[in-house]
Amino acid sequence: MSSRDDAAHLVEEGKPLDDQRAFRRALGQFATGVAIVTASAGDQLAGVTANSFTSVSLDPPLVLWSLETKAQSLPVFREASHFAVNVLSADQVALSTRFARSSLDKFHGVGWRRGESGAPLIEDVAAHFECRREAEYEGGDHVILIGRVDRFARFDREVLVFAHGRYGLSVDHPAIDVARRTLVETGDPHPLDDFLLPLMFRAYEQLSGAFERHREAEGLTINQSRILACLAAHPGSSIETLSRLSYVGQATAEDAVAALLSNGLAAMRPPGVIDITAEGRARLHGIVTRARAFEAKKLAGIPKADVEALRRALAALGRASRE
Repeated sequence: MSSRDDAAHLVEEGKPLDDQRAFRRALGQFATGVAIVTASAGDQLAGVTANSFTSVSLDPPLVLWSLETKAQSLPVFREASHFAVNVLSADQVALSTRFARSSLDKFHGVGWRRGESGAPLIEDVAAHFECRREAEYEGGDHVILIGRVDRFARFDREVLVFAHGRYGLSVDHPAIDVARRTLVETGDPHPLDDFLLPLMFRAYEQLSGAFERHREAEGLTINQSRILACLAAHPGSSIETLSRLSYVGQATAEDAVAALLSNGLAAMRPPGVIDITAEGRARLHGIVTRARAFEAKKLAGIPKADVEALRRALAALGRASRE
């Protein structure tokens, strides 16, 4: 890509200390998995959502992750001799959101058991690693924790992905899909061809990307438009509530709300809740109008009965996931 192409696609740039939110958004371009790191010390349990988990070494088997120095759970992780890394599966978004919030009883109602070290192992995850705390380093406003893996387990489940400040799924790249379709045509089907979640995610990503120019015309990012829609349906919401309703992380919700406030599309009122403004409703109406026209165009070639069947199936699937 030429420097001219780079300039055409540039969204923002600068120095991290001048604009920490922009810096965080740039970091969000790097896709990661999502894990809940757990530990126990005495009768205290600790668990936090983290996407800083990474492998350091195979021999010896070392991993690392980081935790904010102001985190309430830091004393437990420092006292505990072991911790466990629970890599979340694709259907554990609600669990990720739960452990990302400050709460005194995050484990209430959550299925888990103690591992050999005593650290909680959460049920239905994609993998877990039981680690002995090997070292700790100061890293600015975070503490970096190194663990030596004593035991691991991997399960046959799709993994949860986090990028651009929102959750996603791990699916084959479209270039790989071309090769896969060739195999299908020759009579060698791929096991994911009839798997619903990757098909849904692929369709969403492609449609969302195609709609991006309409969001840009309204001066909104995808996360800002999500938050704005949630505010219209649930005025007087806290940032924590908006994060949960829009399925984006707390930091992403904070960034989106800050942009909406600065542009006059939302307003803060006591006690720390946010309302949509008249200008915000007008902007939301504009993007909804565009979205309806865009959807109608994309669905024009699909029989109406098939579209209605798809709507019913997705609504039923949403209800079933909440039960």
